Amino acid sequence: MSELAKLRHERQAHIDAAQALLAKHPTNMPQAAADEVDRLLGEAEKVGARISALAASIENAAPTWRDASGNGVKALRTVEDIRAHYAGRTAGEGFRLDDFVRGVAGMKTTTAVSAALSVGTDASGGYAVPSVVMPGILEALVPASSLLSAGAGIIPLDEGAKTFTTAAVDSIPTAAWRLERGNIAESEPTFRAVVAAPKSLAFYFKASRELLADATNMTAALTVAIAQSFAKELDRAGLRGTGTNPEPRGILNTEGIKSVTNGANGAALADYGNFFTATQELLQASAPMPAAAIMSPRSLVKLGSLTDSTGQPLRRPDMLADMQFISTPAVPDNLTVGTANNTSEIYVGDFTKVVFMMREQMSIQVAKELFAATGEIGFVCHVRADVAVLYPSAFAVVTGVKP
Repeated sequence: MSELAKLRHERQAHIDAAQALLAKHPTNMPQAAADEVDRLLGEAEKVGARISALAASIENAAPTWRDASGNGVKALRTVEDIRAHYAGRTAGEGFRLDDFVRGVAGMKTTTAVSAALSVGTDASGGYAVPSVVMPGILEALVPASSLLSAGAGIIPLDEGAKTFTTAAVDSIPTAAWRLERGNIAESEPTFRAVVAAPKSLAFYFKASRELLADATNMTAALTVAIAQSFAKELDRAGLRGTGTNPEPRGILNTEGIKSVTNGANGAALADYGNFFTATQELLQASAPMPAAAIMSPRSLVKLGSLTDSTGQPLRRPDMLADMQFISTPAVPDNLTVGTANNTSEIYVGDFTKVVFMMREQMSIQVAKELFAATGEIGFVCHVRADVAVLYPSAFAVVTGVKP
């Protein structure tokens, strides 16, 4: 019998014993019996709390999705999730990202790195970044990405998974009351399959041999450079990706999202009206209360500079008090709406309904000859990822936002 089943059995035993005493004394229950009933029900309540806690922990630990290989995976949404996922695979002594990059470049490195490189060559001639150094890169990715900061998750795919299928919610089914033997009301289809196929995202950087050999903070510098480079493009694709290969499809171009306009030629932010309109659109679609709004830095600064009729900073309304306002350069400020060519967008919603499907291992390929004349070494970083919007109706895009 499982621990959860044992607890449920224990709770029911307390309830049954209390009910037996109540049945034995339907009237004029002795004080001792009444005290025992109270004790038994109190114990049942305590066990019930333990059941709830254990059930929640089981639900949180259980895989949320399965990949094409049938393996269970869970979205990594926080630094704590990443650390838990890689528990037991953290970097050991002498195995850091800078050691690994030096080894890839053929420079002096540690024995552990040399052993990893001997078995880590990928099909393109690059080297798969070992899982012992991946947590640092992914941890740096979270604060660098507006989507991840807003609650989006990373689904780490194993090497056997070529595609990944998730169920997206198009609309909430409509229930209706029925008479006995009456017909059940029809409802539109509410689910559709979203098949993600990780696509290649790459960039290269260069470093001098001297800097690579001598710098004591090279791991931190490499981690920041790699994470921020990938975060910037993952943000753009997750928000505005066209879906035309090889680019993933982002929120803006996903069918079923809600739209809020600012007139034929756009309008400047003068208050929080856009956020209320977007929230109303989402709630009317039975979507969750939006938790965040992602916008360009210009829009965020404009909101912060708004004033009321007395010249004081405009107070954010209570309904929006818990909404995260996050900026990213991935949202442009030069979009054309009508006669205006300086408009922007604001993305409002529950961003836990977006996930990045990402291969668990990044690869690094050395390009020695490319910069040999200047004594530098080039490195090409590859990652494979795709975007899945699991509930389009949980998002509204405000367009035509002028300065």
